[in-house]
Amino acid sequence: MNKKVLIGIVIVIAIAVGAYFGISQLRNRMPGLDEGFGILQSEVELRNVYPGWEGSAPLTIINGKDQDRTFSISLEQPNPTKLKAGYVAFPVEYYSWITITESEVIIKAGSYHETVIIFAMPADVNYAGKQTEVRVRVSDMTPQGLVTLAVESRWYIITAEQSSL
Repeated sequence: MNKKVLIGIVIVIAIAVGAYFGISQLRNRMPGLDEGFGILQSEVELRNVYPGWEGSAPLTIINGKDQDRTFSISLEQPNPTKLKAGYVAFPVEYYSWITITESEVIIKAGSYHETVIIFAMPADVNYAGKQTEVRVRVSDMTPQGLVTLAVESRWYIITAEQSSL
């Protein structure tokens, strides 16, 4: 068998497997028990944010393991080398604008939990024309040895050029 045919077969198999698991996840909305944990809404973009603006987005945490697990949810500064092009880190002093409705959740085996993250820009601030990024980290607090596993949702906050008041 020549190299091009072999590569073609591998690509077809990869597409078929990807399609199967994609359809399976859409149908069940849950990964298999052996797939660990993950989140939906891995990227959230808030556009045209202005003083006094408030909005929220769900964060769905999936426990694909066969045991109950405890997850911690927190805000984190992104690594400066991993920021989206054109963005800066959202200032830590403004983290009070972001509310995590549940900082810790216990999720049953093979289940999921949806929590809400709220962003509320105070009405009396001048923070126009910014493109910032902050991370919402979900850490598995169930003992797994020496390593704590975590995944992050990237939040892109784009403020209006001028106050819309």
